Amino acid sequence: MKTKNGSILILTVWVLSFLTIFAIGIGSVVSSQLNLASYFKDRLTMYYLAKAGIERAIVELIMDKSKTYDTLNEDLTNNESFFKEIPLDMGYFSVSYHLKDKAGVDEVFYGAEDETSKININYAPVGALTSLLKTIGEIDEGGATDIANAIIDWRDEDIAVSPRGAEDDYYKSLSLPYKCKNGKFQILEELLLVKGMTPELFSKIKDLITVYGEGKTNINTASFSIFLALGLSNDFAERMIKFRQASDEKDGTIDDNIFKSVEDMRNIGPLFTEESLALNRLISYDICTVKSDVFRITSSGVLKKDEGRELSRTITCVLRRKDEDRPKILYWHEE
Repeated sequence: MKTKNGSILILTVWVLSFLTIFAIGIGSVVSSQLNLASYFKDRLTMYYLAKAGIERAIVELIMDKSKTYDTLNEDLTNNESFFKEIPLDMGYFSVSYHLKDKAGVDEVFYGAEDETSKININYAPVGALTSLLKTIGEIDEGGATDIANAIIDWRDEDIAVSPRGAEDDYYKSLSLPYKCKNGKFQILEELLLVKGMTPELFSKIKDLITVYGEGKTNINTASFSIFLALGLSNDFAERMIKFRQASDEKDGTIDDNIFKSVEDMRNIGPLFTEESLALNRLISYDICTVKSDVFRITSSGVLKKDEGRELSRTITCVLRRKDEDRPKILYWHEE
């Protein structure tokens, strides 16, 4: 009898042990599933918070399309009350971008970034590309000219090789061969396929170039570095910025001066002979404007969690403002 009772006790212990292990296993799986569900819920919430920032910027784009010029002191491009930490439900969104001042220090602007403030590598002439690579890329003029010609060869539709440029014969001779595109750049990273372009050089210029738009640079929104890259002297570029900033010496404020035409640059005097020649050359390129139709929107959705924790997700898109009721999406990227 004692043996039988002992066997039952052992069996019971084994069953309880099995059930305990089973329960722990189920609990672990359920806990993992709940955590995963919570993660995806948070991701979705952050997505819609960021999307709200995109939609807020789109509203400003639609309302702003009647002007004949675009600047840094408009609601679209710099308005903290519209775009900085705007509360929604369990979090907030912020739409922002950075511009570097003369000293290379980042200044935060809240709004849509004017993509036309950059140099368009699909349209810039060889002279402007050479100046960009020499000034910002910090390479010698000969090397800058060679890479500029290679960029021209990559984007043009013919098979004629520019001086020290490159077409199919060069690219097919590489250890990992590929064809010369002979078409416009679709993304900035395509530059890394061009003869002479290195990751180090690309990292120096990538924030100053674009592949979107019709090829002109807005002098009302261009940075100090862009003016240098366009071939203007350090002093002349500084005068351009100071003219825009007016008395408070700050971009994006109510007292900003506005270039209402490209020819207004001639009024930033006095001009020395070399500066005048550089300005005439820049104007002859016909790559400057005072109006923009393409904007980059970087919106971060921030979800507030327990104990002061915050989670964020960012959406970046490029929109073209034309005559349509709603701007056209040219680029979309989600983190």
